[in-house]
Amino acid sequence: MSMNLDTIYFDMIKQRKKLYETRVYDEKRQQIKLKDIIKFTDRGSNRTFVAMITELSYFTNFKDAIETVGLKKIMPNVRSVQDAVKIYENFPHSTGTFKTGAKKYGVLRMKFTLL
Repeated sequence: MSMNLDTIYFDMIKQRKKLYETRVYDEKRQQIKLKDIIKFTDRGSNRTFVAMITELSYFTNFKDAIETVGLKKIMPNVRSVQDAVKIYENFPHSTGTFKTGAKKYGVLRMKFTLL
């Protein structure tokens, strides 16, 4: 499976500052299993890396997904959980935005190990 990341988040994961990736738990993400290998691609440059999923957690919203592990592990460049939620909810999704996607499908939080 592959996922695209904005350059800022791609770099934070590569530098091991961002330890979790959080997404809408839609049909694509429902296929993810523990120990799956995911190829992450930087939207800005097409750089890639692979990571193995080491933890999967499910939530009804982004706020809970962030608060249970701490803001700095998910969005190290953001000052507050509220700001992080706003950023996530505004990402585009097939349902319109991550906000509408989360209401329909819920939220998946993934921890991974870089390979």
